[in-house]
Formats: sequence, structure tokens, C-alpha cells
Amino acid sequence: MACAIVQGREIDCRDSVGGVLEVYLTEFTNVTQTNITSSSGVVTAATCSSGKRFFTYQLEKENATFMAKDTVSVENGTFYNETTLTFSLKKMSASLRNNIRTLAQNRLHIIIKDANGVYWWMGQTNGADLITAEGTTGKAMGDMNGYTLSFTGKEPQAPNTVSAAIVATLQIGS
Repeated sequence: MACAIVQGREIDCRDSVGGVLEVYLTEFTNVTQTNITSSSGVVTAATCSSGKRFFTYQLEKENATFMAKDTVSVENGTFYNETTLTFSLKKMSASLRNNIRTLAQNRLHIIIKDANGVYWWMGQTNGADLITAEGTTGKAMGDMNGYTLSFTGKEPQAPNTVSAAIVATLQIGS
């Protein structure tokens, strides 16, 4: 069966910017698949399990990248999406180290708020994982002292968008 192409694309307005403003994280089990409804690339409903919530990680400007890459294997007839999120958290500390360790021990749901105010759901179906967490004191006085975290997820499709109204219902906290 052939897949029909149903639309093209014109050059759009130059009114978007790059970057990530905030990241919201929770354990994968805190939002069950039965609590997420999505259609045509948009999450239309989502709720956390009772008493569960997402935690907010505020980011410095121009500090994070989020990438979604579709991968096709012509030989195997497969198609999937791999997402990556990388950001830094300033000031090494025992508390932050312990927090990062907990993230590494979990499969995660991650919602990314980009610099255009668009929310993206990473790990919606299979979860996302913290792959590396590199801590550094820096060398020179002006170098960063902190951690750089990299997360990845592999999903059947590219990340869905989520409205601000739905994000507001997900018990976001700090």
C-alpha cells in the first residue's frame, strides 16, 4: 500500500527563534498511557496519576537544545524518531548530584517549552532516559561550574505538541 502525500509546504514567515526556556520532568509511571490522548501530532488530553506531578527545571537562555530526528531504514522497512535534549545546570552541589542520580535511575516523561512558547512531549510512548550527566568545576574563573545532562528517547513518531492549558493541568511544580 502506498502512502499518499497530501500536502506541500510554502516558505513560512521568519517569526520563530531557537532555544529552550524550561523543561518539565516526571517518572514515566506517573502518567500512564491511558491518561494521554493524542491525535495528528497534538496531545489533546493528559493527566498525572493521583498525587504525582512534573518538576520544573528553569534554564538559562541559549543553554539547551532539543532535537527530533526521523530515521528510515529502507532495507528493513522501518521508521522511527529519536529525540535528544541537552541542557546545563549551574553550580555543582551534593543536592543537585543526588537529583541527577534519581533522574538517571528512572525512565521519564519530559515536556520541553521552546523559545517560541511551544510545548513538546518527549518520551510519550516509550519514555526518555538520562544518558550522560557530566559535572565540571571548569578551569578558568569564567568557566561553567555545573552539570551538562543529555537525554534521549526513541518513539514511533516525532514528539507531539501540548497546549499550555494541558500543561497547566499536569501539576507542574518546582
